[in-house]
Amino acid sequence: MYRLRLHRLRSSSIVRRAAGLAALALAIGLSFGAREPQEHRGRFGLTRLDTADGERASLDGFFPSSDCALCHPRQWNELSGSLHSVSHHDPLYRAFAELARKEAGPEVYASCSGCHSPAGVASGLIPDVPEERLPEDAKAGVTCDVCHQVDALSGAHGPWKEEGNASLVLRPGRTKFGPFDDIARNPAHSGAARDFFRSSEFCAACHTVIHPTNGLFIEHTYDEWKRSVYAEKGIQCQDCHMRSVEDAIRVARTLEPVEVRGRSATKGEERRIAPHFFVGGNVDADVLARSTKHADMAEARLKSAAELAIEVAPSATAQALAFDVIVTNVGAGHALPTSLTELREMWLHVRVLAEDGRVLFESGDLDEHGEIRDGAARFGAITLDAQGRKTFKPWEAVSFGWKRLVPPKGSTRDTFRCALPTDAGAVTIDARLHYRIAPPHVVRELLGEAAFVPQIVEMARAERSFAAR
Repeated sequence: MYRLRLHRLRSSSIVRRAAGLAALALAIGLSFGAREPQEHRGRFGLTRLDTADGERASLDGFFPSSDCALCHPRQWNELSGSLHSVSHHDPLYRAFAELARKEAGPEVYASCSGCHSPAGVASGLIPDVPEERLPEDAKAGVTCDVCHQVDALSGAHGPWKEEGNASLVLRPGRTKFGPFDDIARNPAHSGAARDFFRSSEFCAACHTVIHPTNGLFIEHTYDEWKRSVYAEKGIQCQDCHMRSVEDAIRVARTLEPVEVRGRSATKGEERRIAPHFFVGGNVDADVLARSTKHADMAEARLKSAAELAIEVAPSATAQALAFDVIVTNVGAGHALPTSLTELREMWLHVRVLAEDGRVLFESGDLDEHGEIRDGAARFGAITLDAQGRKTFKPWEAVSFGWKRLVPPKGSTRDTFRCALPTDAGAVTIDARLHYRIAPPHVVRELLGEAAFVPQIVEMARAERSFAAR
């Protein structure tokens, strides 16, 4: 087998192939870092979560989602098994959170919990009450009542001038907020409309994660979307993540929203509705949330997000085969990968096969521990601590050492070169784009004996034949 020789295009070439300066910043990692002010402390510590009256909320003000299911069974069935529904109990998050509490202290733990356990934080039980003594309602995660008791967003007036770190203002009570105010009369609750329920800013309140003491934008999916053509066309997060897989694919292809009609309540009239599956790349939902339904939907979404192409250089010969593998983000309104990019792994597995099936060249294969070998064409990020050491712990991160993402509707290009033996015959170039939520060694370090092997999804594949001459 021939030694890998991998070459990346210079930034000037990427500019010609990416959609503008914003895409360039995502593709080669120019736009990341901390912003001022570097620290925020709110009513509940290092989270921006707040209540409308400025007081601790009663835990009794948050109804269990199972109560909501009495009149809203569709939404409950869709939500159950999502990562939202297990946001506090997800074992991988649980291990991360407890490690954060141990190493960084209860305030940092509360910062995580502002999004993962809002009722527990707003009631003042988190972080003061030990996990084993917390009432179940305090650790129920992102329930129906958590979202539908958000009265306002506070991020635009906060230290970073955008939503993030649970910049939600909760008003527990019998009034439930949503995109409509003309709800059917019922004995359980009234309704009031809030425009932000239809906006990406609502999602950004938790899906933008800013280091609470140094200002590093650790997770910035919102900014990736805001710089994209999706935002220009008015396509919001909800237009894809509150739709079926098929509808999300259609939205990405046409850049037009899809209207879904049905009943929001069992006795309600038919109108516009929004499915509540909340599926992203959570392909391990079968392990983390015990939902094969959500895992299968996530896999389908990942397989619709990107396309691969192979271009063989005109100068390629039997002595020096050169080819490019182009990754295009065709189906995500944010970068690929997104979210905690220092954990997410996306990479190219490229092989050159002789006519008789021999592997003549390989890049991006796994070692005996399931880790990606050095030299692969990768996408994601590396975060560094204050000493410049690589870390996967968000509370230790002070900067990004490397970041490479594929922007929405944008492309990246990697060039590969290898020599071919004289008896290679007609060769086949096989390229596959893979994804998984985290490296196996991180899962093992966090979960120990309870560790699982993260599923690898083949997002896209391309083949190209080359007749050596």
